Amino acid sequence: MERASGVAGPVSETRHRVVVATAELIDRTSYRSVTVDAVARASGVGRSTIYRHWPSRQLLVLEAFTWKTDQMTAVRDSGDALADLRTYLLKLAFCLDVGGAASTVAGLVADAVHDEDLARSFRATLIKGRRREFIAILLRGQERGQVRRDLELSTVVDALYGAVHHRLVITRQPIDEPFVSALVAFACHGLVPASSPPV
Repeated sequence: MERASGVAGPVSETRHRVVVATAELIDRTSYRSVTVDAVARASGVGRSTIYRHWPSRQLLVLEAFTWKTDQMTAVRDSGDALADLRTYLLKLAFCLDVGGAASTVAGLVADAVHDEDLARSFRATLIKGRRREFIAILLRGQERGQVRRDLELSTVVDALYGAVHHRLVITRQPIDEPFVSALVAFACHGLVPASSPPV
């Protein structure tokens, strides 16, 4: 497992233990059940130490969930941007379909509506990271002529990521391989250059 912090030393080790324990609790239980008391018991780190690093339970859960999903959704450049896009979406779908992921995202979104500090952190960490991965894949596709250069990529990301979160939070329909395949197939008809053969 990668470290939750790039800084070595006791502080890094303590933070890592807390983040890993929180991520494991997220896998096994619901968002509301991941309390500071539960994390303290699971990690062996005192409540006061946890609060010293994370002012709120929500910020701790956000960091742990972001760290966990960053590892689970990493995609290597295969040379085919559209294949990489499908792989990334499949990994994201798997990540959101395991354990308490759906509960965690829905809970964070709900709490962020009433907490602007949490909303800013949510946008700056989890959402920014997801968007960065989408954009990187699409930019590689543009550079190789696999994706149209006239596209506003942020809009493409909104459409793809938004569809995933619409199912996750609103409709609660499956985020599975058939859904991802249909989403990528739909996107590809608007992504590939006009001179390319049909996907």
